[in-house]
Amino acid sequence: MYQQLHSLPQAKQIELLTRHLVSIGSVNGTTGEIDLADELVKILRSFPVFQQHPAWVWTQSLPHDQLGRKNVFALLKKPDCRQTIIYHSHFDTVGIQDFGALEASAFDPTALQAYFATYQADHEVQADAQSGDWLFGRGALDMKSGDAVNLVNLLYYSEHPAELGGNLLFMGNCVEENDHSGVITGLSELHRLQVEQNLKYVTAINTDFNSPKYAGDKNKYVYYGAAGKMLTCCYIKGIETHVGNTYSGIDSTLIASQINLLLNNNPQFVEQIPNEEVLPSSCLQLRDQKDFYNVQTAKVTEMYFNTFTYQRPAADTLELFRDAIEEACRQLLKKLTVRQQKFFSTLGMPAVAEHKQLFVYTFAEYLAYLKTKGLNTAALVAEFSQQADQFDRRQVGFKLIDFLDQHLNDNQAKVVLFIEPPFCPHNSVKKTTVVYQQLVKVLKRSQNQTEIELKEFFPYLSDSSYLAIDETSKELSRLQANFPLAEQIYPLPFDQMRELAIPAVDIGVYGKGAHTWKERVYKPYSFNALPCLIREFSQQIWQATKE
Repeated sequence: MYQQLHSLPQAKQIELLTRHLVSIGSVNGTTGEIDLADELVKILRSFPVFQQHPAWVWTQSLPHDQLGRKNVFALLKKPDCRQTIIYHSHFDTVGIQDFGALEASAFDPTALQAYFATYQADHEVQADAQSGDWLFGRGALDMKSGDAVNLVNLLYYSEHPAELGGNLLFMGNCVEENDHSGVITGLSELHRLQVEQNLKYVTAINTDFNSPKYAGDKNKYVYYGAAGKMLTCCYIKGIETHVGNTYSGIDSTLIASQINLLLNNNPQFVEQIPNEEVLPSSCLQLRDQKDFYNVQTAKVTEMYFNTFTYQRPAADTLELFRDAIEEACRQLLKKLTVRQQKFFSTLGMPAVAEHKQLFVYTFAEYLAYLKTKGLNTAALVAEFSQQADQFDRRQVGFKLIDFLDQHLNDNQAKVVLFIEPPFCPHNSVKKTTVVYQQLVKVLKRSQNQTEIELKEFFPYLSDSSYLAIDETSKELSRLQANFPLAEQIYPLPFDQMRELAIPAVDIGVYGKGAHTWKERVYKPYSFNALPCLIREFSQQIWQATKE
């Protein structure tokens, strides 16, 4: 690959690499992730510096991964220097089913550009294709162009060693698009390098994408923090009944609907952070447990929400939801009583004095309740844990609560709130730090070339979440108490995150349509201005942290 790159200008190098990487399908959960990792190693080892030092490029396998996926590392060292900057990006992508009839062209930027150039159903994407300034394809924006930028900057410093102000570590991660297993595994490698190579991580630069926030938005965005995420789950048990006697029960799907209306896209529960894009919760799944048709109302319904976190501890958000759901359930029972009374009144029947109850617990509260009923919860959880590995991680908590509830068999309607994977910690760089202050200086100098706005929290989900953690050990303990079998199904090295404490920023590629079939990266900024901006920031950080 180096032979194709070395005579090209920077922008052409990045475009060539982006097209090449896009052409290699690396959909999350497929062997394509392995193919892409192998190709990254091949590209890196074609660089002269790594031909001379092949051991400076290596991979790290994910433990117990059925596909055998791996992370890719390359270290460019400056003699007698500890200051190390990490350039990191992920190389897996989401699937290609959304391309429909164009699925065969999902990894072919040239074919997609030709198609969209005549695509009259969307004049904006048609104009972008006709301009020649945009590169299309699955992963073009999220985030193989970001991989390409990091590779080209690494190549630049290998060929201009006098400008290398410190050590430069390339980290390419697999498995970002669902569980972030790649970067989580990568933390141990970062720690190993820190100890064995005596490295001091001064910052990490993620090249994940940014996009317009509204129609006509021309700004490019740089972030000095990463939003967190928790998967807020609700196990909902109603009281089943025959549809011919519907008022005698409590339909679990009706409870779920009430919760969905309460939480889904509701700005009432978001954190108030001025000038930041703070997003509400979104429902990602809602389904009952019925697997065939009958005329019994659904006894159990499961649902979970994507909930972003920014500054508020995740455990506080869970308790906030618990209180709100408890009140919503009280209002639902009142509404059901009124409806039942109206139904009987219409038929001339006497009102029935029913006192339905609907209990709301966090998982920790539910375990405490079970103990009051004489159940040995520790033994039951240990028994269930033997079969937990047969379920998807998102299902383990639901299956465990179902298992526990069957042993209780109390016939009470209830909602149990808990957390399932993935959990992404939130973090941000403090404004008093060298990293933040140098970032502000560099961006101010760049304003003449392009419009860049500095924001705190990267609004999507990012591997940078795992490089540092802002929540305290006590806050995390409260969260883990409501994370069923967390240590077994999704062990997170919180202590390692806290020890590494790498200040991470996102200076990423720019484009539109991530995770859609219209995904495209804007070449003039991403391939020209961006790599220079990253190098300028890197130089400033190395200089400001020199020992």
